[in-house]
Amino acid sequence: MTKRHLPVLKTPGEEGADEPPRPPWQWVGFGAVAIFVVWTPLAYLAGLAAMRLDLLERAPVARALVFAPSLLLSAMAGGYLVGRWGAQGVGVREAALAGLSAALIATVLAWGAAGFSLGPLVTVLLAVPAAALGGRLGLKSRAGA
Repeated sequence: MTKRHLPVLKTPGEEGADEPPRPPWQWVGFGAVAIFVVWTPLAYLAGLAAMRLDLLERAPVARALVFAPSLLLSAMAGGYLVGRWGAQGVGVREAALAGLSAALIATVLAWGAAGFSLGPLVTVLLAVPAAALGGRLGLKSRAGA
């Protein structure tokens, strides 16, 4: 019995040829969503580590040092996504804006849960440069591909 194949609608060389590239603001949104997707499980693991080290109620600076790497890694991952797979003209700026968007959303959510304080604004200081670095790394890997 011979194998039957489904008809091919696009040949590999034509992929995306009839589709216009996504605008840069959509890549900012994709990057921000990616940051939260990566950040959520990493923050959970950081919370477990903070509980294990008994840092949740005392030592706020030590607690922040436990949670900071999860934000840095997730912002770099989201920035990398934007830089690597973004459309032509999408790069470090859009990656940094994705980090800014995610950090501002997280800050507003933290204010809603715990009230206003300046502590959550630290996420902006961490996420924006980390996302920009991820975007730069993504652009380099796009150029090398």
